[in-house]
Amino acid sequence: MTDQGFIRSLPVRLDPQQEAAVLGTEGPALLLAVPGSGKTTVLVARLGYLIQCRGVDPRQILTVTYTVAAAGDMRRRFLELFGGRLEAPPFRTINGLCASIIDRYAARRGTVPFQLAGSEGRLDAVLRDLLVRTGTARPTEQQIRDARTQITYCKNMLLTEEEIHGRQVEGMDFPAVYFEYQDFLRRSRLMDYDDQMVFALRILRRDPELLAWYQRRYRYLCLDEAQDTSKIQHVILALLAQAHRELFLVGDEDQSIYGFRAAWPQALLDFGKNWPGAKVLLMETNYRSGGALVEAADAFIQRNRERHPKHMRASRPAGEGPHRVVLADYGAQYPYLLEIARDCRRSTAVLYRNNDSALPLIDLLEREGVPYACRQREGFFFTNHLVRDLTDILRFALGPTDGERFLGFYYKLDLKIKKQVLAGLLRRQKPGETVFQALLGSGGLEPWQAGKVRAMETHFSRLPGLTSFAALQRIVKYMGYGEYLKGQKLDASRLDVLLSLARQTPRPEAFLARLDWLRQRLAQGSGGEEGCPFVLSTIHGSKGLEFDRVVMIDVVDGIFPADLSAGWEALEEERRLFYVGATRARERLDLIVYENKFGAPREAGTSFVSQLVGEEEGRPAEAAPAGQAGAERLAPGWEVDLGPGTPVVHRSFGPGVVRSLTGTIAEVDFETAGRRRVDLSACLKKGLLRRR
Repeated sequence: MTDQGFIRSLPVRLDPQQEAAVLGTEGPALLLAVPGSGKTTVLVARLGYLIQCRGVDPRQILTVTYTVAAAGDMRRRFLELFGGRLEAPPFRTINGLCASIIDRYAARRGTVPFQLAGSEGRLDAVLRDLLVRTGTARPTEQQIRDARTQITYCKNMLLTEEEIHGRQVEGMDFPAVYFEYQDFLRRSRLMDYDDQMVFALRILRRDPELLAWYQRRYRYLCLDEAQDTSKIQHVILALLAQAHRELFLVGDEDQSIYGFRAAWPQALLDFGKNWPGAKVLLMETNYRSGGALVEAADAFIQRNRERHPKHMRASRPAGEGPHRVVLADYGAQYPYLLEIARDCRRSTAVLYRNNDSALPLIDLLEREGVPYACRQREGFFFTNHLVRDLTDILRFALGPTDGERFLGFYYKLDLKIKKQVLAGLLRRQKPGETVFQALLGSGGLEPWQAGKVRAMETHFSRLPGLTSFAALQRIVKYMGYGEYLKGQKLDASRLDVLLSLARQTPRPEAFLARLDWLRQRLAQGSGGEEGCPFVLSTIHGSKGLEFDRVVMIDVVDGIFPADLSAGWEALEEERRLFYVGATRARERLDLIVYENKFGAPREAGTSFVSQLVGEEEGRPAEAAPAGQAGAERLAPGWEVDLGPGTPVVHRSFGPGVVRSLTGTIAEVDFETAGRRRVDLSACLKKGLLRRR
């Protein structure tokens, strides 16, 4: 069959870029496919072309996918496209490939390989024990997950022992945990999923005969979702492909959002350098979204520096551009979304950066009996240190006789008395006696200590009479817990979610019971109603999906993006994540912001929203004055270039130094004008400010 005959035989019509990707089968190639460009159809069609027109044995073509589900879906798509006329080539995950390498190596040597530690619960229990042994008191589920994520990162990024010793993770001695975990696996003759890749790479490097066998076995290698593939995975595939140089990567560095799991988009950026003579193909037409959404998303992602030069183009009419929805208060997001859910007739997704953002909405939907579907539920919120502390304090306020609970948090409320002193006094606590009565009646406190205890008793006596929201606010603002968080530099991001839940259940006793109910509900793994058009999902969980309408929540600086001062690399991944969320929408994209948070004016900016809609904090973007090179001043990454510590000069205020940056609003210490808040974006566009 001729090339054009093959193209005409396909049940789908290909555009010129898609056709070039299907027919371009000579040598290494990288296909960069923008969102909604039909990459899976093209990849599957290319496999059929190799088999039908190039005469390649399908058993010599290996397609590596991200997940087992993706492998199954791609096989199904192949069979649908070619109607059973062609034998399907193998589709495997990288772990499946590595498992076969380990097994074949062991069989050749007559040895028994390490077993795969398939029980996630067992490994979690091991890590919990190791965290305790290395100094982490009462490790939370979140800390266990963080340890596992970091272990995965180290192995997938091929970090050296020296580099691992230098890694720091909040709340734990991570290097000690890592090396003791590896020692446990070795002594138990076990390997985890990441070790499968480590061992397979080691085998391929040590056994050239086995490497040559796999190179003969799989002459053509295809990799889907290449932007989400880790460094070790790219190294393994490069080894297998080096003999025949038939490596085909499909991906888009603009959609690389798994950096925390060691995704390595650098492999796409360096592809031409690593594979001399390689082709870089483009698929730039988005067939999913309306033209105005495509245009806005393309302009937004152009701000990133580390990317191939390409543009996303629309195939559909303009339609509606992205909508900035401004609500009066942070808590107004949930009743607003409730009304959308009540009358949901078309596929609608509420997307968010963090799983916790959905909890107040889930609570409200469950109360009202409104159907929804939820992807990727997690219950780590309830074991978070802040949530656990505040609920313990509330429970103690309702039952102040619990001395053991009191000893777990008292020092976080600015009661600076040695634990052994308090524990000794509480051992003489009488039945029915409150902790405060026991301490004040013991005669074992210094006068200043007794004064502190009385002040704390007063606070606790008032908490049960307050609403849940007011009680939490009092604990944080007036009882010392907020200062403890700042002093320990602990993450307080979940406080807003907890306060929102408290607002929906005013009585403290009922609030604590509701939290327990929600925790159990999440633990059941229920995702709401299957097939419901109203879907809740993290953006990570929505990858590869599309919806008629997308509503993105919590899109304010400090939540999304999480930290504007974290450096340009982190900011670029945050921008990619926002881009992925925005491009899930077919018809309508709503971005929810709010003017106040719990009654106080919102201080955080809305950088990404402003950039996507082409405005700066609600004002139309102004053109730079002629001759002032405004486009150059607003080059991608200007937020980082003018971050805290940057010396600047203002036309009116003179020289100064940027002290903080929230969205586009900076606090600048001017040498003569003092500290002032200025809108950097507006100043740059008008030529009022420059770097010194």
